[in-house]
Amino acid sequence: MNKSNVTRLALAIVLLSFLLSTFVSLWSLHLMGERSRRELSLMMAARIYDTIVGELSEPVVVSQTMAHDSFLIELLENEDALGMDEAVSRMQAYLAGIKDGLGYEAAFVVSDASGRYYSFRGFNKIVRPGEDARDRWYADFLRENRPYDLDVDNDELSQDAWTVFVDSRIEDASGKLLGVCGVGVHMTKSQTLFLELEKEYSAKISLVDADGLVQVDTEESRIETERVSGVPLSPAGDYQYRKTGGGHLVSRFVDKLGWYLVVEIDSGSLQNEFLNVILLNVGLCVLVMGLLTLAVRIIAVRTAALAHASFRDQATGLFNRRAFEEEKERLHASVLPEDFVFLSADINGLKTANDTLGHVAGDELIRGASEALNDAFGPYGKLFRIGGDEFAGMLRMPEDKLETACRNLDELMHAWCGELVKELSISYGYASSREFPSETITELGVISDERMYKAKEAYYRTSGRDRRKH
Repeated sequence: MNKSNVTRLALAIVLLSFLLSTFVSLWSLHLMGERSRRELSLMMAARIYDTIVGELSEPVVVSQTMAHDSFLIELLENEDALGMDEAVSRMQAYLAGIKDGLGYEAAFVVSDASGRYYSFRGFNKIVRPGEDARDRWYADFLRENRPYDLDVDNDELSQDAWTVFVDSRIEDASGKLLGVCGVGVHMTKSQTLFLELEKEYSAKISLVDADGLVQVDTEESRIETERVSGVPLSPAGDYQYRKTGGGHLVSRFVDKLGWYLVVEIDSGSLQNEFLNVILLNVGLCVLVMGLLTLAVRIIAVRTAALAHASFRDQATGLFNRRAFEEEKERLHASVLPEDFVFLSADINGLKTANDTLGHVAGDELIRGASEALNDAFGPYGKLFRIGGDEFAGMLRMPEDKLETACRNLDELMHAWCGELVKELSISYGYASSREFPSETITELGVISDERMYKAKEAYYRTSGRDRRKH
């Protein structure tokens, strides 16, 4: 027998073995299903559980991310100092970004200090749990002392549509309560998912609380009005099973949601659905894993985008003062690398441009300076706009690259010409770890600033302009 025939025979044996093992596995599962419909019910419930958890966990992750967002925590800590108009403006921009960027129907923050209820539309009302029955949820949630909770209620900002709100506690570094934040998902989205699963598995699906009160269901008349009786509810995390006259009841506690999934399966449909469940088992498993992975990636990307926006200067695209202070604090606690460079830069003549040509011209000058600095030094580290005309850089670059970057910056300034302002001048200075190996990031910043100011004095002395007027 030649080599080609041996290969064909080996492939045929492997294929036959695979088909035979698949047939034996399916047949064994079929016989097992005949002997015990309980296992089949649990299998179907598990598929439903995985799909629902995968879909409904994202709002929980987003709400918890908001609760730990340092930007939101600082807003609440400085609420009084900002004043109401400024606090409302910042909160509205933040919440609108969450709602529109992530596609939720609601995004909100309640300040525990002022009682203000902020939404993506601005200031909504003052929360008074003792006076307004619609605000009791706030007191109930705080009394439970949980990091987050799900609450089904009517959304006042969306014509009282049934909504699942994910509420999360906001605390400062010491654990002091600052307020509550969260997002809301209209019930129609969950109902659509439930309808699809009910049709696929010929089952009735509900989410209920610890008392059996229906929280999510395809029939709105049952929500928070009916209780599911005779269902074994256990917070242990295992599937609970109970056979009924017309079928099977399976329940499981969903830890992330704090509710119980209840699946009622009709006995008559089990046998007809059995082979489909088995054949789709592997495919569904892969699909669910893919959906979960995609959801996590989407959340990570969107969360990173929100974090990225909070650290960027909108006018220039460079990092802002907040990012500068955090980076400086981080580097202060570490040993600086040998090629570390602290850069200080300041625009010359910005006040003159603003006073004589208007702030549009000043903005043009700021953009021009940021672009020139970014072109020259951007590839080597982070650049920050830390004030109106002030910039800083924390860079990693060898000495030859530093000299080249400085020449490039001088050439870019010389070649620059705007529509309103015809020339660009930047005074800058730098200090490196190579030159001052024992200095900290703070001390390098002081040296860099001193050198920048000397360069600025030289510019005004050479140009003959009055620095105080420019």
